[in-house]
Amino acid sequence: MDKTRETTIDINQIPYLTWTWLKINKDSVSYDFSLTENKGNEAQIPEGINVSSGKSISTNLPEPSFSIGQEAAKLISDATKEGKIYTVEKSTSQPLIIRIKLDSNSATHQIIHAKAGTAANIIIIYEGQAELAGVITKVYAEDDSKLHISKVQLCGNNVNQIDDTAVVCGERSKVSLTQIELGGAHIDVGFHATLDGYQSAFYSDTAYICQNNQYLDMNQVVVHKGKKTVCDMKTHGTAKDESTKTYRGTIDMVKGCAGSMGNEIETTLLLSPKAVVKAAPIILCGEEDISAEHGSTIGKLSKEMLFYMNSRSIDQKTAEELLTNAKVTAAASSIADENIRKEIEEFFQK
Repeated sequence: MDKTRETTIDINQIPYLTWTWLKINKDSVSYDFSLTENKGNEAQIPEGINVSSGKSISTNLPEPSFSIGQEAAKLISDATKEGKIYTVEKSTSQPLIIRIKLDSNSATHQIIHAKAGTAANIIIIYEGQAELAGVITKVYAEDDSKLHISKVQLCGNNVNQIDDTAVVCGERSKVSLTQIELGGAHIDVGFHATLDGYQSAFYSDTAYICQNNQYLDMNQVVVHKGKKTVCDMKTHGTAKDESTKTYRGTIDMVKGCAGSMGNEIETTLLLSPKAVVKAAPIILCGEEDISAEHGSTIGKLSKEMLFYMNSRSIDQKTAEELLTNAKVTAAASSIADENIRKEIEEFFQK
């Protein structure tokens, strides 16, 4: 990467700043953002989903926000010329499968537009060895639509990636997001979901393995605007070796979202004294009539669990591998393609 052309930006900034000395408010990166467009390849396009070029659509829904920040989003968007739009015209049982092969430093701009009353599964797989990849995925879920989006990151060890999923939900729409983070060197990943419509809902399930010298930085934000909206955010993973993992999770209950419910839970299995783990689960309340819970736990393999494993002739190293892989396998079980689930399992063996 050309050091003379690098741009330094703040990324994944927490919505409301906390103590500076905690060093959790944001991540800062320096990259050469001279990227080429990578549209990805559709491995499977089910009937009912239309594929076209573009970086904007016509909709009554408000524009979604970015978890990575406007500056990073603009750099990625500006590096794409056409972009790609996936329009769900009618419900389909088969998943749309998109593969993004990272052969060169690239930027990807995607729009997923679910029309009113439709339902679909979208699976996006990242793989390859490029040094830098930026991906923006905008999701518009019109009234009464249902989307399940899975993002599977199986990048090479030297990849730096910025990945953002920006979601906006109409009335009674439901969006589920499954994220699997396994490869890469420095990964900034997050989502920002706006529950704009009455009784809209957002569910996320993120699983990761952070190992060797990997740096994984996550920023997850859900903003409740409509009445009786629901979110449930789950993040589970393992940090070992000399890796670093940062988690920011924010549920923002703004005034007017009466009757809304939110929950977030983040757990980390810590397997090395040299691994660095930071977490900031946050709930912001601007409305009285709401219900919200959050929690974050960091722990080692308990003596009770280790004794249980040892009693069944499973040593500590094997027990750690089983529990580490189980977190990812549990999240991946919701991905609507058996072959992709097998790819994830095979990635463990590398």
